[in-house]
Amino acid sequence: MKIIHVPTEISGQMGMMCNALKKRGHQVNGLNWFHTYLNYQDHIVPTDAYELYKYLLPLSHFAEVCHFHNGNSFTVKGEELPYLKEQGKKLVMHHWGNDVRTAKKVKELNPYPLPPSYNTDEYIHERLLYLTQYIDTAIVQDYEMVPYVQDYYKNVHVVPLICQTEKFVPHFPSPNATKPLIVHAPTNQAFKGTQYIHEALDQLEAEGYDFEYRKVEQLSHDKALELYKEADIIIDQVLCGTYGVLSVEAMALGKVVMANIREDVRSHLPDDFPIVTAKPDTLIDVLKTYVQDPVLRHETGKRSRAFVETFHNADHIAESLELIYQKL
Repeated sequence: MKIIHVPTEISGQMGMMCNALKKRGHQVNGLNWFHTYLNYQDHIVPTDAYELYKYLLPLSHFAEVCHFHNGNSFTVKGEELPYLKEQGKKLVMHHWGNDVRTAKKVKELNPYPLPPSYNTDEYIHERLLYLTQYIDTAIVQDYEMVPYVQDYYKNVHVVPLICQTEKFVPHFPSPNATKPLIVHAPTNQAFKGTQYIHEALDQLEAEGYDFEYRKVEQLSHDKALELYKEADIIIDQVLCGTYGVLSVEAMALGKVVMANIREDVRSHLPDDFPIVTAKPDTLIDVLKTYVQDPVLRHETGKRSRAFVETFHNADHIAESLELIYQKL
């Protein structure tokens, strides 16, 4: 197939999808107009909205499949979508979180409040109504996301986050270490619940528990990974009800990962799911268990790596995308 991924790279996911699809024999290009300090560049071409608009016609003529990301398309407002549909292009929209996570729905679904999206509820609703005039199929990463899009799209597919596990050499927690290193890497402190994490760590320290803590911020992805390798426990987030790319990478490195996984989301995950559920009101007790038990940390880290190798396997994800494209 001839496939275009545009225009928003989220945590390296677009690039890894493009690479995995290329390995399966497809002609794939990825173009990204969203640039951050994380500096994801593998397997995609950096661009901006103006440049992407200039290349709209040749790119659309090339592509059989247009895989859009984060509620965006080739143009800022999506003016090209009627043309692409008329041309018989296969169109799919991949939503990633706050592009569709409305404050109203969050209040209905999530026990803990989240900071508002960068878009208003009204904008998200109008945007989805516009997109679904031309795009019938959406992809989301897990069942936390499904309620935000299921009333708009005819078809919603859940495709797990992708991980190129061969790029991650596991560094399992030592079964003999007495002072574990805990790492937290918040791209958005309010969303990740950093305040609750720090309060729990402060209490543990006050009670005499022996550990080291590092907060990782404003580092490129490569530099952050070097710090993750040293960790024993990585805390992702304690509010949202699911897990993100940090959790997947931490599992690939063989770490204990802690995140708040809602029960309705957990019910759709495999039995061997290794992430330790930790909420603001349970985080202290969960941390106590793992801070005191190096053997448990080591065993959990091994389970983490095994899970990523199967559930988040890049080739399996590419195969899932192929099947979705074929049905468009």
